[in-house]
Amino acid sequence: MPVPKKRTTAATKGQRRSHDSLKSAALILEKSSNVRVPRRLHKAASLGIARVRKG
Repeated sequence: MPVPKKRTTAATKGQRRSHDSLKSAALILEKSSNVRVPRRLHKAASLGIARVRKG
């Protein structure tokens, strides 16, 4: 079984993991109800399918 020749440094691990963080949901303003809605719920909110909270 192959084994890496050198240990992975903390800097290399940090550079790799820097892209793993979760991003916050992009909010858009719903024109009809004047509510901020996550972009993925925009269509569902406009159709009245998804419940959204005001805020």
